[in-house]
Amino acid sequence: MISLVIIRLRSWFQSCAKNWNHELTLKPTTQILILCSLLPLFHFQLSAQKTSFADLVVINAKVRTITASDSIAEAFAVSGNRITAVGTNKLVRTLIGPSTRVLDAKGKLVLPGFNDAHVHFMPIGNSFSSIDLRYVTTANEMMSRISRYVRFLPKGRWILGGHFKNEDSQLPDRKSLDAVTSENPVFLYTADNTKAFANSIAFRLANLKDDSSGVERDLANEPTGIVRGIALRKIADSVPADHIRNWLEVGETATNYAASLGVTSVQDMHSDDSRNVYLELQRQGKLKTRVFDCLPLRDWKKLRASRLPDGHDAMVTDGCLKSFSDGDEAGRAPLLRDVTAADAAKLQIMIHAIGRDANRIVLDVFENVAKINGPRDRRLRVEHAHKVRDEDLHRFSRSQILASMQPFLFDRSPDSRFGTLMKQNAPVAFGSDAAMVDMNPLLGIESAVNAGSESVSVYNAVRAYTIGSAFAEFREKEKGTIEVGKLADFVILSDDIFTIDRKAIRNVSVLTTVVDGKIVFQEIKSL
Repeated sequence: MISLVIIRLRSWFQSCAKNWNHELTLKPTTQILILCSLLPLFHFQLSAQKTSFADLVVINAKVRTITASDSIAEAFAVSGNRITAVGTNKLVRTLIGPSTRVLDAKGKLVLPGFNDAHVHFMPIGNSFSSIDLRYVTTANEMMSRISRYVRFLPKGRWILGGHFKNEDSQLPDRKSLDAVTSENPVFLYTADNTKAFANSIAFRLANLKDDSSGVERDLANEPTGIVRGIALRKIADSVPADHIRNWLEVGETATNYAASLGVTSVQDMHSDDSRNVYLELQRQGKLKTRVFDCLPLRDWKKLRASRLPDGHDAMVTDGCLKSFSDGDEAGRAPLLRDVTAADAAKLQIMIHAIGRDANRIVLDVFENVAKINGPRDRRLRVEHAHKVRDEDLHRFSRSQILASMQPFLFDRSPDSRFGTLMKQNAPVAFGSDAAMVDMNPLLGIESAVNAGSESVSVYNAVRAYTIGSAFAEFREKEKGTIEVGKLADFVILSDDIFTIDRKAIRNVSVLTTVVDGKIVFQEIKSL
């Protein structure tokens, strides 16, 4: 092999000599020394050729890169967890090798993964800890509701709640229930709590036999799934006492749900310090969402002393502190004191503010802190920034204070001024405030583009939900757009939200979600 390389390189020397219009007159020993010095370069070229195929490619797509409003590509390639090429189908097809996974988007819209800048992640997971069946009127509707929960719950997690009307006509039979809940125990109370509906797994975990006292049976002497009395209490006693505090299961539910909505990153404002939970989910291979986890402002010393490694590929990051202003002047001085101290520790601060007085106090505090601690890229954030005085709006752009806003939470409200703030070139990030409302980012985008005088373009709404939110957590160099070098976090949608009727955006669904170069959600038979 080496001799072949030397021959080729010597031929290259000779061709160079002809181009230079003189003979190559170097001594043979000098030529060999030069050739040996070039061998590592040639080896690098061979290695690059061996590893040039992509691990994943997306072709036949309408890729909105969100690097510019008119930036559209047909395809892109991923190697490892990074995007390595963006362009035409012809270009990207050259990167398909024997082991490359090919996603044919069939003309569908592809966007950077959505980044929800304001969530309460554990409450999102816990919203699936109990199912509300009070208004269910048919067996099919009950089955549909239960099946939806099964999609997101970890294997083995109980499905509880219910409170449905006790009418046999609206209950599925136990065999039908077992078919859709083969890996999750089900225990659902009637509206008066005197009976409950349970599947076979719940019976087994409670060591309850089909012929036990309190187990209802049909005319064919088969158990219906309805239990009462001793049988009901026996199953109830089998439900884990820590059901709503089993944070690994709750967190796994939340990340499963986020993946189904194309949310590839979240910024957790719940301030419960769940970093270890998220890291353990990552260790187990169950974390499908990048999480920027915030602590309470009062815990700034704890955060300073326990920062996570700031890796470029990190799934779990920290460095943010959350606080609250209700507009009470009595809170101004302690807020300034705490924010000044935390900011001096180079930590990022975000403060909840709804109302004219609350927003003014927070803006005053932030501008004072910048004067006290001196200039730096601090990206101070006002969470909600709702009902800001007209005369205070320009302060966001002037002081580069970030407005973290939730269009769907304040749907069509004239006091949600994201359109004005964008026109003033203020930094704006979008989120949901889930679990207060549904996490679905398409609901937020639909609200933002149908907000009357505050309406923004679809591009600007998507931008606020992607690169805008990445900027809000200091990660805009790593994610938020589809371009070479960025993390491979993206979503494929069922419809093109840039061309359909704006009011129909909320009905668009997610076909595929990719995080860190891996498919974490795919609608059945979608692609």
